[in-house]
Amino acid sequence: MNLRPRERAYTVYRLVVIAATFAPLAFVLLRDRRRFVFFGGPRDVSEDGHRRRAESLLEKFLALGPTFIKLGQVLSTRPDALPREYTETLSELQDDVPPAPYDEIRAVLVEEIGEPERVFTRFEREPISGASIGQVHVAERRGERYAVKILRPRVREQVESDLRVINVALPFILRFAKEGQRFTLSNLADQFEEAIREETDYEREAESVKAIRDNLSDEPVVVPQVIDELSTDRVITMEYVEGTKITDVDEIRRRGYEPERVVRDLQRAYIQMILEDGLFHADPHPGNLAVAPDGRVVFYDFGMVGTVSDATRDGIFDFYVAVSRDDVDNMINAFIDMGALDPEVDREIARRMFDVMLESIRGKEIDDERVEDLMQEVQNEMYEFPMRVPRDLALLFRTTTVLEGVFYTLDDDYDFFPEIRAYLVRKRIGPAGETVVNAVAAVGNAFASAVSRLSVLRRP
Repeated sequence: MNLRPRERAYTVYRLVVIAATFAPLAFVLLRDRRRFVFFGGPRDVSEDGHRRRAESLLEKFLALGPTFIKLGQVLSTRPDALPREYTETLSELQDDVPPAPYDEIRAVLVEEIGEPERVFTRFEREPISGASIGQVHVAERRGERYAVKILRPRVREQVESDLRVINVALPFILRFAKEGQRFTLSNLADQFEEAIREETDYEREAESVKAIRDNLSDEPVVVPQVIDELSTDRVITMEYVEGTKITDVDEIRRRGYEPERVVRDLQRAYIQMILEDGLFHADPHPGNLAVAPDGRVVFYDFGMVGTVSDATRDGIFDFYVAVSRDDVDNMINAFIDMGALDPEVDREIARRMFDVMLESIRGKEIDDERVEDLMQEVQNEMYEFPMRVPRDLALLFRTTTVLEGVFYTLDDDYDFFPEIRAYLVRKRIGPAGETVVNAVAAVGNAFASAVSRLSVLRRP
């Protein structure tokens, strides 16, 4: 890797800052393994203790800037990498930072699309939203209002330096991790590097917006139009769409719209994006969703977009077929095909885990004592268990979890499955559709339970 002197110096500086930030926490975690670091038995840490450490980790991510804010958000979606206390705490990580000085933002605009005073008839200096990667300003041109999203100055340079530091530190971190955790952490690092580079590429984001807009053209939702002549890989200009925050139930009702209908429309849009198009808006928190004056759901900010590959969909289908046949070996094979399990996995350990999952799917009552005996029996092996959640599945899990919170805010009686059944009927998938729906519910619950149990065993 040939770096210019300035890049090398900045990378060394970031390495020192990051190492100093994480050193105290690393020392504490080492003492959990061995009370006196180099010898002694492990320490017992309470749930509250793990929660305090998770809050400390969150603060460190915020202090270190955009790369680590995004890393924390990614880790919050990975129950296979971190215990529940950490994923729950990191899920609260809000990417909300003070705006960059206007002069710096203007310099980016001048370089990318021209002087804002000439390009627009009005350009508001204060952003309407800001994050560590970019910020959004409102502008007017030819009587139309636009939302202009601008990549923050030097953010790519900082991200690249931080990625170099992570790549340097990763082998050292993996030396202190159990074998199964090495597999998971190495895989996660690769996925994170790909994800954050995509998020700093606004040209890619614009293409995603246009694709999703075309895909949802027949649905009662609004995806803002991209203005190509005013967009580059560091600036996206889109039509400005006003809306009421989607969780402002009282205002939605005051405008004459039923929150239950909003839930239905949003749900249908996501069913199509995930099950049919394989491309979905992956950050549906309330700040990125609104209800337009005409009652349609509005999507904002497509920096985080998920995909469902053909291989993943095929793997899910094969998994359901294996479940229907009580075929544990092919359940394992399907997880391997989806990239959720290492091909070199110890299949005997995997069979034990999937046997319990299969019984849960079948609705059998699982004796807690039996599960605890099983987990105790294979506890040492489970630390080596090479299970992972591929990026597309992790984003899908996170998206559905965040959406569920939005749905319940709008409708206390929300039920996901009737709309799924209606979708299957509309698409004429046939009488097996309801069976598939029920299998999805059972598998989802069983998988969540299995991952939760595994995360407890793998607690640092």
